[in-house]
Amino acid sequence: MASATAAKDATPAPAPAAGGPQLKLLVDKRSRRVLYAEARKDAVDFLIGLLRVPAGLAARALAKHGERAPGSLGSLYAGARDLDDAFFASAPPDRDALLSPALPSAAVTLLLGEGSLPPPPPPPLPPRYFRCPAYAIPCRANPTNVTDVSGTPCPACRQPMTVEMRWAPGDAHGRPAPAQAREAGGYVKEVVTYLVMDDLTVAPMSTISAIMLLKKFSVKDCSALEEMTVELGTKEAVMLLKASLQSSTALTDVFSGGVSIDRIDG
Repeated sequence: MASATAAKDATPAPAPAAGGPQLKLLVDKRSRRVLYAEARKDAVDFLIGLLRVPAGLAARALAKHGERAPGSLGSLYAGARDLDDAFFASAPPDRDALLSPALPSAAVTLLLGEGSLPPPPPPPLPPRYFRCPAYAIPCRANPTNVTDVSGTPCPACRQPMTVEMRWAPGDAHGRPAPAQAREAGGYVKEVVTYLVMDDLTVAPMSTISAIMLLKKFSVKDCSALEEMTVELGTKEAVMLLKASLQSSTALTDVFSGGVSIDRIDG
């Protein structure tokens, strides 16, 4: 895995906007193809949440056997699996746990309703650590032993270790972790903007990656491009799931006329 410094090279995320999760699409006006989308944490969490529905579980099962699900759903799962550790809300991330049905998902709640899934298990209690009171020699004023079982005799002074110590999380550079990193929920961090490809592959956004994508799509005239902001809700979740099972151009299919709401409702 790449180091946590990868997060520094990504584009800072914009301030959250009001309303639901949004995607900012870059569309080729001539072909009506979505080249890519910019997304904040809430939209990426929404998309990854599609892996919790039965079709997403099938994509994960195929991946475990070395096969790839058809359409964009396989790309979404592969992109989530390959995303650098530095961009996940939990560190180090357990990808099997992150992409399992045990985690809450805005997409599944919208699709199936509030009471459709069993409640997620309560989060595990944080570990607790204890030291001796440091009254006796050799630990006086300088205890060096800790335990996770209160009352365990100190190996040095034999006093029961009952004084609880406060855990102070930090980063790889020895700095205190910010409060938002300690309390993050969902799947990914919100410190960067994310790039979502037409096939739903997710990656951290950067200026260089955007320029290289324009080169890849042979874009020479930026006036041929238009920006489109879409909000993700119940119908969009259904449409994206349907499109992801049928093609590798899910964003184009859903937001540029490929898949209609009437076809899904009918």
